[in-house]
Amino acid sequence: MFIGHKIENQKTIRLYIDPHLPEFSSELGTPEHGKKLHFNESIRLYLKEKVPNLNPNFVKVMMGTMVIATVTLAGGNQSSKVEAASNNQTSVQTNHTVASGDTLFGIAKQYNLSVSQLKQLNHLTGDMIYPGQTLVISTAEPPKNTATYTVTPGDTLYSIANSYNMSVDQLKQLNNLTTNTIQVGQTLQVIGTAPESTQITGVTYTVQPGDSLYSIAERANLTVNQLMKLNNLASTMIYVGQTLNLADTPQQNVAGATYTVKEGDTLYRIAQNHNMSVTELKNMNNLSSNSLSIGQVIKVSGNTKTESVKNREQVLQDLVNDSYNFIGIPYLWGGTTTVGFDCSGFVSFMHARHGIDIPRNTSAGYFTMGTPVAKANLEPGDLVFFAVNNTGRISHVGFYVGNNNFISATSSKGINVVSMDNSYWSKYYVGAKRVY
Repeated sequence: MFIGHKIENQKTIRLYIDPHLPEFSSELGTPEHGKKLHFNESIRLYLKEKVPNLNPNFVKVMMGTMVIATVTLAGGNQSSKVEAASNNQTSVQTNHTVASGDTLFGIAKQYNLSVSQLKQLNHLTGDMIYPGQTLVISTAEPPKNTATYTVTPGDTLYSIANSYNMSVDQLKQLNNLTTNTIQVGQTLQVIGTAPESTQITGVTYTVQPGDSLYSIAERANLTVNQLMKLNNLASTMIYVGQTLNLADTPQQNVAGATYTVKEGDTLYRIAQNHNMSVTELKNMNNLSSNSLSIGQVIKVSGNTKTESVKNREQVLQDLVNDSYNFIGIPYLWGGTTTVGFDCSGFVSFMHARHGIDIPRNTSAGYFTMGTPVAKANLEPGDLVFFAVNNTGRISHVGFYVGNNNFISATSSKGINVVSMDNSYWSKYYVGAKRVY
């Protein structure tokens, strides 16, 4: 009878009726053993099957966008008949049937999930959903093979959960955690056993799901500090797909000690390529700002790295791909962690997460860095800037992600992807900079 639903609030739900049914009456229902179910009972059974944890008082029966009936459920949908059907259940799975107009963000928010959690529960690799699709919202099964795990340096809830084939939400629920913060030495309950670790050979290693710096260092016979030093890491944060050096990298002396700035160059990139810090590069050239101009000749140390480092485009594409994992995290003024971000805090977090050594700044501060980029020449990872509060005064920044879209921390929807042609944002667009 019903092909989908949408929850308005904890007391009201919309049920979308199959438009191909031949009749609508108080006795409308689908045949079962030669009888028709009463309309209200059909509603109760649907609610019990699809949203067992919801107890609404009002049901709006919809035909497309039109309300054809409103039903009041005295005492909600938890009738004794329906309740009895679940007495012998040992596990419960909550589903949501996608209705027209639904989005992953809206559904996740409705059930107090992040978009990443919702995608993980349903093994989704993209953001596309369609009306009638059934999404798993939560699963609650009795724990099996429960074990304990002691947190080591570099661990995150995500890496631990991946090691044990769990979701972060399951791990948090099992340990009654309300935040993503864990401490070295903390003992966590886990389900199942982690895969046996194998020694890492070779001079580089690509980070896999569930890895941490500690586990990689241990398998490569290194200390965490050695591994961080080999890769110029300022924190223990790593990401899936990142290539780590496991041995010292030889350097070669380059004839001549100058470099000519090209389009897209930044101080950070030039310094990194010549094994220098930005401060050393600026001091050597008596620079007082981070601005560069194409064709400018600057002095460099003469030592250039020869390892197969990911090129700039790959680093930024990895950053952009990774940024989608944080869609739905709420806005928090001054926030720089997964608890919440503001726009510049998100930029700083993603730069640090992907090894881009750019100091934390304000949106206006980032606008003074790098080289300008025309809108037609935008590339994934470029920073795009907006003047929302006052004309000409930069107040918002995000990452261009390709396909004429950008991602940023917004006060209304948290981390969100929006079109550059969006009617709201397009009128405040100021320009773009390439800072790496």
